Order: sequence, then structure tokens, then C-alpha cells
Amino acid sequence: MKIILTCGVFDILHPGHVKFLEACKKIDDSKLIVVISRDSTVLKEKGKRPVMTEEERRLIVESLKTVDEAILGNEGSDKLRIVEELKPDIIVLGYDQDWVEKDLKEQLEKKGLKIEIIRLKRYENVNSTSIKNKLKI
Repeated sequence: MKIILTCGVFDILHPGHVKFLEACKKIDDSKLIVVISRDSTVLKEKGKRPVMTEEERRLIVESLKTVDEAILGNEGSDKLRIVEELKPDIIVLGYDQDWVEKDLKEQLEKKGLKIEIIRLKRYENVNSTSIKNKLKI
């Protein structure tokens, strides 16, 4: 059985997230592990905290039937540490993670990790930001 790894904030879970995770699971007969971004990482990279705490987001994502395990990401700058620990066969990126793809490929290559990277398309015309804007959060 292969290990598929994906990651994200998953703040205010919506149908796009669900469809994305279902598509990840369908890639192969696999174990799907989802890495949830830490609150501190989101604050550092986006300049604000998520609406839901990291543990709330982890719990909700892990409750989805397509997800085998949801874990919190590492804090700090070494984002590949978790990849080295989990040793996935495939890393799946979302449609909005194009900025990550090239850098990730280079970092994996430098560390001698042979992991397939797959980018999936957008599944719903909704995202967490549009929901937050409607709610004025």
C-alpha cells in the first residue's frame, strides 16, 4: 500500500476541500495522510491566524472517511522534515499550491528523495477566503 501525503490549512472546511481529499484517496490503493498547517505557520505565511485552531482543523479533517490520518505539521522552517519522517510515495498539491511545486521538487532532489508530485485541479468554485469574506471574518 502506498502512502499519499497532502497538506494545507483546511480552515473552514468546504466542498472543495472534501472533493480534493476524495481525489487524493483515489490516486492509488493508498493510505492518505493529511498534514494540517500549524497556527504559527499560517500566521507567519499569511499574516493572520486561521478562524479555527490547528487541533479543530485536524480533528475535522481526520473525521472524513477518505482520510486515514491527519497530523499537525512541524513548526519552524524545515518543512521537509515531516516528509522525511513519513516517507510518502506521492505528494499531492492543490490547484492553489503552484508556488510550492518547483521549490518542493528541488528540495526533494537535494535530499535524494524520489517522491512523485501530483497537482490536482480545483473542484468547486469556492474557497475559504470567499467564505470568510461573506462572513466578514
